[in-house]
Amino acid sequence: MASFALPSVGITAEQHKNMKIAFIDIYQRTPISSGGDWWTFQLLTDLARNNSVNMFYTSEKSSEEGYLPKDISFDTHFLPSRVKWGRVSTWLDIIRPDKLWDKSQIRGIEADCVFTLVYGYHIAAYIASKNDAPLVLVMQNVEWQYVKSTGSSLYLPIRLFENWILKKVDAVITISPQDCDYAVKHASRRVFYIPPQPDAHVFSRDGARYDYGGDFFNVLFYGSLDRYQNRVALTFLAKELVPALADERSNGAFKVHVFGSGKAPEDLLSGTGINFIGAVSDPGPYIRGADAIVIPIKNASGVKLRAVESLACGKPVVATPEAVQGLTEDLRAMTYVASTAVEFVEALKGIRDGRLANKTNSSLVLRRMQKNSVDDVINYVSKKPQVPVVESK
Repeated sequence: MASFALPSVGITAEQHKNMKIAFIDIYQRTPISSGGDWWTFQLLTDLARNNSVNMFYTSEKSSEEGYLPKDISFDTHFLPSRVKWGRVSTWLDIIRPDKLWDKSQIRGIEADCVFTLVYGYHIAAYIASKNDAPLVLVMQNVEWQYVKSTGSSLYLPIRLFENWILKKVDAVITISPQDCDYAVKHASRRVFYIPPQPDAHVFSRDGARYDYGGDFFNVLFYGSLDRYQNRVALTFLAKELVPALADERSNGAFKVHVFGSGKAPEDLLSGTGINFIGAVSDPGPYIRGADAIVIPIKNASGVKLRAVESLACGKPVVATPEAVQGLTEDLRAMTYVASTAVEFVEALKGIRDGRLANKTNSSLVLRRMQKNSVDDVINYVSKKPQVPVVESK
Protein backbone atom coordinates (compact mmCIF):
# COMPACT_ATOMS: atom_id res chain seq x y z
CA MET A 1 0.00 0.00 0.00
CA ALA A 2 1.13 3.57 -0.41
CA SER A 3 0.42 7.03 0.92
CA PHE A 4 1.51 10.52 0.12
CA ALA A 5 4.42 11.88 2.09
CA LEU A 6 6.37 15.10 1.91
CA PRO A 7 9.98 15.83 2.83
CA SER A 8 10.57 18.20 5.72
CA VAL A 9 11.74 21.14 3.62
CA GLY A 10 10.29 24.49 2.71
CA ILE A 11 9.54 26.37 5.92
CA THR A 12 12.36 26.75 8.42
CA ALA A 13 11.94 26.26 12.14
CA GLU A 14 12.40 30.00 12.60
CA GLN A 15 9.49 30.70 10.26
CA HIS A 16 7.31 28.19 12.13
CA LYS A 17 7.74 30.02 15.42
CA ASN A 18 5.49 32.85 14.38
CA MET A 19 2.56 30.68 13.33
CA LYS A 20 -0.67 30.67 15.32
CA ILE A 21 -2.36 27.26 15.36
CA ALA A 22 -5.99 26.71 16.39
CA PHE A 23 -6.99 23.11 17.14
CA ILE A 24 -10.73 22.35 17.45
CA ASP A 25 -11.37 19.28 19.59
CA ILE A 26 -14.18 17.56 21.46
CA TYR A 27 -12.58 17.12 24.89
CA GLN A 28 -9.73 18.57 26.87
CA ARG A 29 -7.00 15.94 26.49
CA THR A 30 -5.36 16.25 29.89
CA PRO A 31 -5.37 14.35 32.15
CA ILE A 32 -4.74 11.64 29.54
CA SER A 33 -7.14 8.71 29.93
CA SER A 34 -7.37 7.09 26.49
CA GLY A 35 -5.42 6.30 23.34
CA GLY A 36 -7.11 9.20 21.60
CA ASP A 37 -5.90 11.52 24.36
CA TRP A 38 -2.33 10.24 24.03
CA TRP A 39 -2.21 10.70 20.26
CA THR A 40 -3.82 14.15 20.33
CA PHE A 41 -1.42 15.24 23.06
CA GLN A 42 1.45 14.00 20.88
CA LEU A 43 0.16 15.96 17.89
CA LEU A 44 -0.44 19.15 19.88
CA THR A 45 2.97 18.90 21.54
CA ASP A 46 4.66 18.46 18.16
CA LEU A 47 2.77 21.44 16.77
CA ALA A 48 3.71 23.56 19.78
CA ARG A 49 7.40 22.78 19.36
CA ASN A 50 7.71 25.58 16.79
CA ASN A 51 4.30 27.25 16.92
CA SER A 52 1.87 28.98 19.25
CA VAL A 53 -0.96 26.46 19.75
CA ASN A 54 -4.41 27.02 21.24
CA MET A 55 -6.74 24.04 21.61
CA PHE A 56 -10.48 24.74 21.87
CA TYR A 57 -12.80 21.98 23.10
CA THR A 58 -16.57 21.77 23.11
CA SER A 59 -17.55 19.10 25.66
CA GLU A 60 -16.36 18.30 29.17
CA LYS A 61 -15.21 14.79 30.07
CA SER A 62 -17.26 12.75 32.49
CA SER A 63 -14.02 11.88 34.32
CA GLU A 64 -10.93 13.98 35.03
CA GLU A 65 -8.70 11.03 35.93
CA GLY A 66 -5.59 9.83 34.18
CA TYR A 67 -1.97 10.68 33.47
CA LEU A 68 -1.06 14.35 33.81
CA PRO A 69 2.10 15.32 31.87
CA LYS A 70 4.53 17.57 33.69
CA ASP A 71 5.00 19.88 30.73
CA ILE A 72 2.08 21.06 28.59
CA SER A 73 3.25 23.34 25.81
CA PHE A 74 -0.12 24.44 24.44
CA ASP A 75 -3.06 26.40 25.84
CA THR A 76 -6.57 24.99 26.22
CA HIS A 77 -9.89 26.85 26.12
CA PHE A 78 -13.40 25.54 26.80
CA LEU A 79 -16.21 26.78 24.56
CA PRO A 80 -19.25 26.69 26.88
CA SER A 81 -22.81 26.75 25.61
CA ARG A 82 -25.89 28.50 26.90
CA VAL A 83 -27.91 25.55 25.63
CA LYS A 84 -27.82 22.38 27.76
CA TRP A 85 -27.32 20.06 24.81
CA GLY A 86 -26.38 17.15 27.04
CA ARG A 87 -29.94 16.97 28.34
CA VAL A 88 -31.15 16.36 24.79
CA SER A 89 -28.37 14.30 23.22
CA THR A 90 -24.72 13.44 23.85
CA TRP A 91 -24.15 13.92 20.12
CA LEU A 92 -25.45 17.50 20.25
CA ASP A 93 -23.30 18.22 23.30
CA ILE A 94 -20.24 17.17 21.26
CA ILE A 95 -21.16 18.85 17.97
CA ARG A 96 -22.41 22.09 19.54
CA PRO A 97 -24.76 23.26 16.73
CA ASP A 98 -25.20 26.61 18.50
CA LYS A 99 -21.87 27.63 16.96
CA LEU A 100 -23.61 27.70 13.58
CA TRP A 101 -25.54 30.83 14.60
CA ASP A 102 -23.79 32.20 17.72
CA LYS A 103 -20.19 32.89 16.78
CA SER A 104 -19.41 35.30 19.62
CA GLN A 105 -16.91 32.91 21.25
CA ILE A 106 -15.02 32.05 18.07
CA ARG A 107 -15.18 35.31 16.13
CA GLY A 108 -12.03 36.66 17.73
CA ILE A 109 -9.87 33.53 17.34
CA GLU A 110 -6.79 34.29 15.27
CA ALA A 111 -5.02 31.50 13.39
CA ASP A 112 -2.55 30.98 10.58
CA CYS A 113 -3.64 27.34 10.33
CA VAL A 114 -6.63 25.45 11.77
CA PHE A 115 -6.78 21.76 12.72
CA THR A 116 -10.04 19.95 13.49
CA LEU A 117 -11.73 16.62 14.06
CA VAL A 118 -14.85 15.71 12.05
CA TYR A 119 -17.24 16.95 14.75
CA GLY A 120 -15.57 20.35 14.98
CA TYR A 121 -15.56 21.05 11.26
CA HIS A 122 -18.30 23.73 11.31
CA ILE A 123 -16.40 25.69 13.97
CA ALA A 124 -13.01 25.20 12.34
CA ALA A 125 -14.29 26.11 8.86
CA TYR A 126 -15.56 29.47 10.15
CA ILE A 127 -12.27 30.26 11.91
CA ALA A 128 -10.25 29.23 8.85
CA SER A 129 -12.42 31.29 6.51
CA LYS A 130 -12.30 34.37 8.74
CA ASN A 131 -8.49 34.19 8.93
CA ASP A 132 -7.98 33.05 5.34
CA ALA A 133 -6.09 30.11 6.86
CA PRO A 134 -5.67 26.52 5.64
CA LEU A 135 -7.82 23.85 7.29
CA VAL A 136 -6.48 20.39 8.24
CA LEU A 137 -8.67 17.41 9.13
CA VAL A 138 -7.32 15.14 11.86
CA MET A 139 -8.67 11.57 11.62
CA GLN A 140 -8.19 9.53 14.79
CA ASN A 141 -10.15 6.89 12.88
CA VAL A 142 -12.63 6.71 10.04
CA GLU A 143 -15.41 8.13 12.16
CA TRP A 144 -18.38 6.52 10.42
CA GLN A 145 -16.76 3.09 10.75
CA TYR A 146 -16.37 3.61 14.48
CA VAL A 147 -19.99 4.76 14.87
CA LYS A 148 -21.18 1.76 12.83
CA SER A 149 -19.31 -0.59 15.18
CA THR A 150 -21.41 0.76 18.07
CA GLY A 151 -24.61 -0.31 16.29
CA SER A 152 -25.82 3.24 15.62
CA SER A 153 -27.60 4.02 12.35
CA LEU A 154 -26.11 7.52 12.53
CA TYR A 155 -23.10 6.13 10.71
CA LEU A 156 -24.94 6.69 7.42
CA PRO A 157 -25.19 10.52 7.59
CA ILE A 158 -21.77 10.68 9.30
CA ARG A 159 -20.28 8.75 6.37
CA LEU A 160 -21.65 11.27 3.88
CA PHE A 161 -20.53 14.21 6.05
CA GLU A 162 -17.02 12.81 6.64
CA ASN A 163 -16.44 12.08 2.95
CA TRP A 164 -17.69 15.58 2.07
CA ILE A 165 -15.24 17.10 4.57
CA LEU A 166 -12.37 15.09 3.06
CA LYS A 167 -12.97 16.90 -0.22
CA LYS A 168 -13.17 20.35 1.40
CA VAL A 169 -10.09 20.50 3.64
CA ASP A 170 -6.58 21.51 2.61
CA ALA A 171 -4.85 18.45 4.11
CA VAL A 172 -5.65 15.31 6.09
CA ILE A 173 -3.77 13.57 8.91
CA THR A 174 -4.36 9.85 9.53
CA ILE A 175 -2.89 7.49 12.13
CA SER A 176 -3.21 4.01 10.62
CA PRO A 177 -2.27 2.50 7.23
CA GLN A 178 -5.82 1.47 6.31
CA ASP A 179 -7.29 4.82 7.38
CA CYS A 180 -4.62 6.49 5.27
CA ASP A 181 -5.67 4.41 2.25
CA TYR A 182 -9.31 5.33 2.84
CA ALA A 183 -8.54 9.04 3.08
CA VAL A 184 -6.37 8.97 -0.07
CA LYS A 185 -9.36 7.60 -2.01
CA HIS A 186 -11.72 10.35 -0.86
CA ALA A 187 -9.61 13.43 -0.16
CA SER A 188 -9.00 16.19 -2.67
CA ARG A 189 -5.66 17.24 -1.15
CA ARG A 190 -2.68 15.54 0.46
CA VAL A 191 -2.99 12.84 3.11
CA PHE A 192 -0.30 12.47 5.80
CA TYR A 193 0.37 9.37 7.87
CA ILE A 194 1.39 10.31 11.43
CA PRO A 195 0.98 7.24 13.66
CA PRO A 196 0.94 7.43 17.46
CA GLN A 197 4.34 7.37 19.10
CA PRO A 198 4.35 6.20 22.74
CA ASP A 199 6.01 8.45 25.28
CA ALA A 200 9.22 6.56 26.05
CA HIS A 201 9.32 8.11 29.53
CA VAL A 202 6.04 6.32 30.35
CA PHE A 203 5.98 3.27 28.08
CA SER A 204 9.27 1.34 28.11
CA ARG A 205 10.74 -1.89 29.45
CA ASP A 206 12.58 -0.01 32.18
CA GLY A 207 10.95 1.49 35.23
CA ALA A 208 8.82 0.61 38.22
CA ARG A 209 6.58 -2.45 38.11
CA TYR A 210 3.32 -2.73 39.99
CA ASP A 211 3.16 -5.79 42.24
CA TYR A 212 -0.17 -7.52 41.63
CA GLY A 213 0.54 -9.93 44.49
CA GLY A 214 -0.06 -13.66 44.74
CA ASP A 215 1.34 -16.48 42.68
CA PHE A 216 -0.68 -15.80 39.53
CA PHE A 217 -0.15 -15.29 35.84
CA ASN A 218 -1.41 -11.72 35.71
CA VAL A 219 -3.49 -10.74 32.68
CA LEU A 220 -4.25 -7.04 32.17
CA PHE A 221 -6.90 -5.12 30.23
CA TYR A 222 -7.03 -1.34 30.36
CA GLY A 223 -8.85 1.56 28.76
CA SER A 224 -11.33 4.34 29.39
CA LEU A 225 -14.36 2.52 30.77
CA ASP A 226 -16.90 5.08 29.61
CA ARG A 227 -16.21 4.09 25.99
CA TYR A 228 -18.65 1.72 24.32
CA GLN A 229 -16.04 -0.62 22.89
CA ASN A 230 -14.29 -1.00 26.23
CA ARG A 231 -17.54 -1.90 27.94
CA VAL A 232 -18.14 -4.56 25.31
CA ALA A 233 -14.64 -5.87 26.01
CA LEU A 234 -15.39 -5.95 29.75
CA THR A 235 -18.48 -8.03 29.06
CA PHE A 236 -16.33 -10.49 27.12
CA LEU A 237 -13.85 -10.67 30.00
CA ALA A 238 -16.50 -11.20 32.66
CA LYS A 239 -18.83 -13.53 30.80
CA GLU A 240 -16.42 -15.56 28.66
CA LEU A 241 -12.70 -15.18 29.27
CA VAL A 242 -12.59 -15.29 33.08
CA PRO A 243 -14.78 -18.43 33.32
CA ALA A 244 -12.66 -20.10 30.61
CA LEU A 245 -9.43 -19.23 32.43
CA ALA A 246 -10.84 -20.57 35.70
CA ASP A 247 -10.95 -24.03 34.13
CA GLU A 248 -7.22 -23.86 33.31
CA ARG A 249 -5.39 -24.21 36.59
CA SER A 250 -2.60 -26.55 35.59
CA ASN A 251 0.84 -24.89 35.70
CA GLY A 252 -0.57 -21.94 37.67
CA ALA A 253 -3.76 -19.94 37.97
CA PHE A 254 -4.65 -16.82 35.99
CA LYS A 255 -5.77 -13.53 37.48
CA VAL A 256 -7.41 -10.80 35.38
CA HIS A 257 -6.89 -7.14 36.26
CA VAL A 258 -8.51 -4.01 34.81
CA PHE A 259 -7.62 -0.35 35.13
CA GLY A 260 -8.98 2.78 33.47
CA SER A 261 -10.85 6.00 34.01
CA GLY A 262 -14.62 6.09 34.23
CA LYS A 263 -17.04 4.12 36.37
CA ALA A 264 -16.81 0.35 36.08
CA PRO A 265 -20.16 -1.42 35.60
CA GLU A 266 -20.74 -3.19 38.91
CA ASP A 267 -22.95 -5.85 37.38
CA LEU A 268 -20.01 -7.01 35.27
CA LEU A 269 -17.26 -6.99 37.88
CA SER A 270 -19.02 -8.23 41.01
CA GLY A 271 -18.52 -11.93 41.62
CA THR A 272 -16.28 -12.43 38.60
CA GLY A 273 -12.95 -12.36 40.39
CA ILE A 274 -11.73 -9.50 38.17
CA ASN A 275 -9.48 -7.14 40.08
CA PHE A 276 -10.63 -3.63 39.18
CA ILE A 277 -7.88 -1.14 40.01
CA GLY A 278 -9.66 2.00 38.85
CA ALA A 279 -8.00 5.05 37.33
CA VAL A 280 -4.22 5.29 37.60
CA SER A 281 -1.99 8.35 37.42
CA ASP A 282 0.80 6.49 35.56
CA PRO A 283 -0.06 3.44 33.39
CA GLY A 284 3.55 2.35 32.85
CA PRO A 285 4.14 0.39 36.09
CA TYR A 286 0.83 -1.48 35.76
CA ILE A 287 1.63 -2.60 32.21
CA ARG A 288 5.19 -3.64 33.12
CA GLY A 289 3.91 -5.54 36.19
CA ALA A 290 1.55 -7.70 34.14
CA ASP A 291 2.50 -10.97 32.44
CA ALA A 292 0.35 -10.40 29.36
CA ILE A 293 -2.01 -7.77 27.94
CA VAL A 294 -5.37 -8.66 26.36
CA ILE A 295 -7.24 -6.39 23.94
CA PRO A 296 -10.61 -7.98 23.07
CA ILE A 297 -11.84 -4.94 21.08
CA LYS A 298 -14.20 -5.40 18.12
CA ASN A 299 -13.83 -1.95 16.57
CA ALA A 300 -11.36 -2.06 13.67
CA SER A 301 -11.06 1.66 12.96
CA GLY A 302 -7.99 3.70 13.91
CA VAL A 303 -5.11 2.35 15.99
CA LYS A 304 -5.51 0.63 19.35
CA LEU A 305 -2.75 2.59 20.99
CA ARG A 306 -2.73 0.33 24.04
CA ALA A 307 -1.29 -2.40 21.81
CA VAL A 308 1.62 -0.13 20.86
CA GLU A 309 2.07 1.01 24.46
CA SER A 310 2.15 -2.57 25.74
CA LEU A 311 4.65 -3.66 23.07
CA ALA A 312 6.82 -0.67 23.96
CA CYS A 313 6.81 -1.96 27.54
CA GLY A 314 8.00 -5.35 26.26
CA LYS A 315 4.77 -7.16 27.14
CA PRO A 316 3.18 -9.95 25.05
CA VAL A 317 -0.16 -8.86 23.59
CA VAL A 318 -3.15 -11.07 22.75
CA ALA A 319 -5.74 -9.17 20.73
CA THR A 320 -8.63 -9.60 18.35
CA PRO A 321 -8.09 -9.23 14.58
CA GLU A 322 -9.94 -5.91 14.78
CA ALA A 323 -7.63 -4.59 17.51
CA VAL A 324 -4.46 -5.21 15.48
CA GLN A 325 -5.84 -4.19 12.10
CA GLY A 326 -4.61 -0.61 12.43
CA LEU A 327 -1.04 -1.65 13.25
CA THR A 328 1.71 -1.79 10.68
CA GLU A 329 2.72 -5.28 9.59
CA ASP A 330 5.88 -5.41 11.69
CA LEU A 331 4.02 -4.41 14.86
CA ARG A 332 1.16 -6.77 14.09
CA ALA A 333 3.70 -9.61 13.80
CA MET A 334 4.66 -9.03 17.45
CA THR A 335 1.14 -9.79 18.70
CA TYR A 336 -0.90 -12.96 19.12
CA VAL A 337 -4.33 -12.83 17.50
CA ALA A 338 -7.41 -14.49 18.99
CA SER A 339 -11.12 -14.19 18.25
CA THR A 340 -12.83 -16.44 20.81
CA ALA A 341 -12.39 -17.08 24.52
CA VAL A 342 -10.90 -20.49 23.69
CA GLU A 343 -8.31 -18.88 21.40
CA PHE A 344 -7.46 -16.24 24.02
CA VAL A 345 -7.00 -18.98 26.64
CA GLU A 346 -4.75 -21.05 24.37
CA ALA A 347 -2.56 -18.04 23.60
CA LEU A 348 -2.30 -17.04 27.26
CA LYS A 349 -1.48 -20.62 28.27
CA GLY A 350 1.21 -20.76 25.61
CA ILE A 351 2.77 -17.53 26.89
CA ARG A 352 2.57 -18.68 30.50
CA ASP A 353 4.06 -22.11 29.79
CA GLY A 354 6.78 -20.75 27.53
CA ARG A 355 5.53 -22.52 24.41
CA LEU A 356 4.88 -19.15 22.77
CA ALA A 357 7.82 -16.78 22.74
CA ASN A 358 7.49 -13.12 23.63
CA LYS A 359 7.83 -11.57 20.18
CA THR A 360 7.93 -7.96 21.31
CA ASN A 361 10.83 -5.71 20.41
CA SER A 362 10.23 -2.54 22.38
CA SER A 363 13.12 -0.60 20.86
CA LEU A 364 11.82 -1.39 17.37
CA VAL A 365 8.34 -0.22 18.40
CA LEU A 366 9.62 3.21 19.40
CA ARG A 367 11.85 3.57 16.33
CA ARG A 368 9.21 2.33 13.89
CA MET A 369 6.55 4.86 14.83
CA GLN A 370 8.26 7.89 13.24
CA LYS A 371 6.82 8.74 9.81
CA ASN A 372 5.55 12.09 8.56
CA SER A 373 5.80 15.03 10.93
CA VAL A 374 3.57 18.01 11.58
CA ASP A 375 6.28 20.12 9.90
CA ASP A 376 5.49 18.24 6.68
CA VAL A 377 1.84 19.21 7.05
CA ILE A 378 2.62 22.86 7.76
CA ASN A 379 4.98 22.96 4.80
CA TYR A 380 2.31 21.64 2.47
CA VAL A 381 -0.63 23.80 3.56
CA SER A 382 1.59 26.86 3.49
CA LYS A 383 1.86 26.20 -0.25
CA LYS A 384 5.62 26.08 -0.39
CA PRO A 385 6.80 24.53 -3.67
CA GLN A 386 7.61 20.88 -3.07
CA VAL A 387 7.56 17.61 -4.97
CA PRO A 388 5.34 14.97 -3.32
CA VAL A 389 6.74 11.48 -3.05
CA VAL A 390 4.99 8.15 -2.59
CA GLU A 391 6.12 6.25 0.45
CA SER A 392 5.35 2.56 0.87
CA LYS A 393 4.58 1.15 4.28
